[in-house]
Amino acid sequence: MSQLEHQLTLSAVAEAPAIAPLSEQEISVEVLVEKYAKGNETSVHDVRRRVARALAANEDDKQRAHWESRFLWAQENGFVPAGRINSAAGTTHAATLINCFVQPIGDCV
Repeated sequence: MSQLEHQLTLSAVAEAPAIAPLSEQEISVEVLVEKYAKGNETSVHDVRRRVARALAANEDDKQRAHWESRFLWAQENGFVPAGRINSAAGTTHAATLINCFVQPIGDCV
């Protein structure tokens, strides 16, 4: 087990106390599906499944299903990926998943 895997195993996320989630708000679901659903996706779960599968795609074949389920669990338990990730992960769009860019300030002296 790598150090990163060990840290993730011990993370507070997996040990967080059970909290009753808020019920989904109709407008939130509509907006998420309208903005981020691709192809045949029709639900929040469809979007989350695509994103989880895409995030796990770089893992070893033996670990891919494990990490896909962990990424899906995180999304279903409160983690909300950035807009670019929800929009492009697991699609054929040639887009960066980085949501923030830092532009260096040029020297004008």
